[in-house]
Amino acid sequence: MRRDGFTLVEILLATSILAFGLLAILAGLTNCAAMMTLSKEYQDAQYVFSLGELKYPMLESTDVEDEVPVDPDSDLVEGYVFERTVEEKELDTNEVDDGLYVVRTKVSWGSAPEQSEELVRYVRQLKGESEKKK
Repeated sequence: MRRDGFTLVEILLATSILAFGLLAILAGLTNCAAMMTLSKEYQDAQYVFSLGELKYPMLESTDVEDEVPVDPDSDLVEGYVFERTVEEKELDTNEVDDGLYVVRTKVSWGSAPEQSEELVRYVRQLKGESEKKK
């Protein structure tokens, strides 16, 4: 007796192998698309950093705490917020004040707080005319 074709078990086995292969490819494509979206968001954040630095340059100043900070600005690129804050550097008990300030420039996007990039720099405040004479 001669049989042509495949048995039901062979067809089910081939179908399940094909399904697992397609699921693996689909999962890889999903991860790739998510990574591409994340990469584009970080690239756009770097672009907003650049636009913010052009619009609000950090010039030498005798009053860093008043002239360097930037209130949150969402007009540079839609969906992104640029802001800059200034904090006086914390000193140890024996340390002499060196006039350094911590400047935090932050770009955030989306609704989640972890969707942000921050650049931290130190800026030295220039001595004013009254301090130079002392």
